[in-house]
This record gives sequence, structure tokens and C-alpha cells, in this order.
Amino acid sequence: MYDTNIGAWGWIWVVVFMLLFIGMGAYGMRKTKTEEDFAVARGSYGPFMLAFAFAATIASGATFMSLPGMAYSKGFAVVWYPAVYPIAIYLGMILAVKLIKRAGDRFKSNSLPEFMGQRYNSDFLRIAFALLSLLLVFYIAAQIVAAATMFEVLLDLDYMTGIFVSVAVIMLYIGMGGSHADIMTDGIQGIMMVIIALIIAGMFLLSPGVEGFGPAAINQALVAEDAAMGWDNYFIEDDLIFGSFILILLLFIAHLPFAMNPHIGKLAFALKEPKQIRTFLLIAIPMGSILGFTVLGGLHARALVGPGLPPDQAIPVLFTQLFPPFLAGMLGVGVLSAIMSTSDGLFISIAVIFSNDLYKRTLAPVIHKDKSEAQIDHIALNISRVAIVIVGIVAVWLASDRPKFLAVLLWIGIGGIVSGAAGPLLIGSLWKRATKAGAIASFLTGVLLYAYLYVVHGWKNPFGVAGTCVVVASVVMIVVSLITQPLPQQHVDEVFEPRRAGG
Repeated sequence: MYDTNIGAWGWIWVVVFMLLFIGMGAYGMRKTKTEEDFAVARGSYGPFMLAFAFAATIASGATFMSLPGMAYSKGFAVVWYPAVYPIAIYLGMILAVKLIKRAGDRFKSNSLPEFMGQRYNSDFLRIAFALLSLLLVFYIAAQIVAAATMFEVLLDLDYMTGIFVSVAVIMLYIGMGGSHADIMTDGIQGIMMVIIALIIAGMFLLSPGVEGFGPAAINQALVAEDAAMGWDNYFIEDDLIFGSFILILLLFIAHLPFAMNPHIGKLAFALKEPKQIRTFLLIAIPMGSILGFTVLGGLHARALVGPGLPPDQAIPVLFTQLFPPFLAGMLGVGVLSAIMSTSDGLFISIAVIFSNDLYKRTLAPVIHKDKSEAQIDHIALNISRVAIVIVGIVAVWLASDRPKFLAVLLWIGIGGIVSGAAGPLLIGSLWKRATKAGAIASFLTGVLLYAYLYVVHGWKNPFGVAGTCVVVASVVMIVVSLITQPLPQQHVDEVFEPRRAGG
């Protein structure tokens, strides 16, 4: 399956992209003077760059590897996934981003855990959400698996070697440039990802390599192999994810708080002005939705080469089968860089948990009372960079055991995070009456219920588990808030009306 010509071009493109990203890391390092610069690059970027960075961060390796891989394995019913997840994610973002941006800037929040604590004036919520967010390491592991798979197929690198190369490059440029490097590289990668997704959609419509023409030819090839894979099957009998409308609904609900993940929500802090939010969303929503077209590549790959591939190799194999080496290598490395666009933000988010939420806001006031603010900030910045190395080591260990579907590995961590964040952040961004007790009760309910259903009960559909937990945690948030003491009105005004309160 490996093509030496594609491999040669792939290596050329890898060197070009890696040098570009490392150069951006060096440039970002010049702009990174404080821990806040490293964590959020506050107010540094316009809506265009951030919109593509946001779309790229949400998409991740799962969009280009696991989503087509599921379609390759299961057929047309998987189209439900890209049909519902962008609607849910961007709906949740629309509901919450305005408050997160304005109140976060007022309180100088450097992370979503810090913002959650400030929203409810609760150290417990800040620390608890920070510790819960360490589950993002599973998300990182999923991206590293995707990157190593691309190295394996395109460049004929050993899987573990691909893991080490991926982690080393990301740690290098993110360790130097922090959020500045993250946003600049993600913006460029987001544009590339949209172009690649459109190419995949165009290929599906033209169906090169398949007998016949158009989507009908692809459907006919799938049905000839397995009737259950055809487009007239809206659901897959007994499937844990696509088995019924209720499971699809839970998939939708699970993604509503998705933008409340620390590596995604923090991008709002980098927007220059709150008034740019509308422009940011008008660009991000259609661009992010286009990325779901990658599912069509999995269907095309199954019709083209038949069964037998590891599912997550569907897109790189499709490229190597249909494109000349020059273009196949470029598109493959484009997907590789897209995978890294999510990984780098995840590295930063976990590093900031250690440096800001745990050290600067929790331990420093106790153990470093004698140090100045500048000294504490310098220590926090160094902790961030050391934490990136530690996270990289853990990610390598988790990624060493290749999963069948990246999305499932990814959602082991994401499911727990969205279950805990739904009430305090999503409901709390819309409802002024939300109370501290309600937020704590909702957070604990979501997290503990997720752990019970997924770990103890053994329900192995993380989307279904997360969707159920989001609903239950949101109800708990509302009920407990209605029967407990409201937050002081002055604090509520500071959160929801920052300009007036600051005036």
C-alpha cells in the first residue's frame, strides 16, 4: 500500500509544514512575556483568524480520521454525526460565548476553570473543573494516534516513531510560543482543512475510481457488499451510537456543551473586542460545518477499496489511491497538520491548569506569600512549559495502544468534561438566577453520573452517556438554584454587565 513517490513528496511537505510551525512558535515566543500571554493571548486576534482557529480546534483528528473511519465501517447511517454535531456545538457556543468573552476579560480569566470559579465565586468549582479537565489528556492521545497513523500510511514510519515525532514537534513550537503559536498555526490549518474537506466532498460527488458516477454509484457499491450500509438505512440495528433516533438525540445533546471544553472556550479570550463576536460566529459556523464533509471520504474509500483497512486509514488511503504523489503527499500532510491544530491547544490547556488554576490561583497565595506578582507570574510561565513535557510523556503512553476508533478514545475524557460543565457554564451563561449551590450540585451530578454509567454500569457509548448526563445535570442545576440562596446582586451585575459595573 505504501507508495515511495508519495512518501518522498510527503517528506518534503512535512519538512515545509514543520518549519513553518516552528517558525511561528519562535515568533510567538517573542510575543509571550507573561503567563497570561502563554495561556490566552488576550485580545490579540481578529475574528477571521480566530474563526478558522476555532473551526480547526473543534475538528481535530477525529474529524479527518475517525469520522470517515466510522463511515467506512458502518455506512451511510454515520452521516448523522456530521449532520448534528456542528449544529449542537455552535448553538452552545452562540449561547455562551458573549458572557465568557466579556466577563472573562473583566475578571482577567486565564482559563475556563478559572472563569467557572469566578462566575460563582467558588474556589471549589475552579479547582474541581481544573482537575476534571486533566481528562483532556485522552483527547491529546487520540490526536497523537491520528498523527502517527498519517505518518505510517504516507511516510512509512513505524507507528511508535510517528507518535514520538508528532509529540516532539508539538511540544517544541507550543513550548516556545504558547497561545500565540497555537492560534496562528490553527488559523492557517483551519483554512487548509476547509479546502481539504471541500476536495473530499467534490471527490464523493464525482466518485472517481468507482464503477458508475456520483453518490448513487458509491451507494450501489456499498449495498452490493452489505445492504445495511446503504443510504436507505437511517439507523444501524443494535449499534451503540447510531442504533436509534434516541441515540442520535443524545449525540446532539452531548455536543451542546462541547465548546465549554477548556481548549476551545479559551479562544474567546483572544478576540480583540466583544463587538467582534458576531463576525467571528458568522465565519466560524459555516467553515466548521464544512469540515463534516470528511465523512463522505470514508464512504468513498469503502466503495473504492472494499473492506480490510484499519478504519482510521480511510482518508489517507483514499488520497494515495486517487491523487498523483505530489498532491497526495500535500493533502496527507495537510490532514496531519490539521490533527496537530487540536493537539497544540490541548497541550496549552492542560499546562495552564497546572500553572494558573493549581499553582497561581491556589498554591501561590499559600506557599509564596513573600513573592511579588511578577515573580509568581514568571514561575507560572515556567510551570506551563514543564507541564507540556509531562503531558507529552503521558500522551505517548496512552497512544501506544492504538484504539479501533479515535472518537471513542477522545470522548472518554470529553464526555466527563461536558457532563460537569453543562450546568455551571452553559446554563449559567444564560440564567442570572443560577446559584453557587446549583452549580456545585450540577457539576458533581454530571461527573459522578458519567463515571457510574461509563465505568461501573459499562454503557460503552460515550456520546449516549454524556448526553444523558448533560440532561440530568442541567435539570439539577435549575432545581437546586431555585431552592438555594442567589448570588449577591453586585456579583451578578459584575458577571453579566461588566461594562456598567466597571464604569
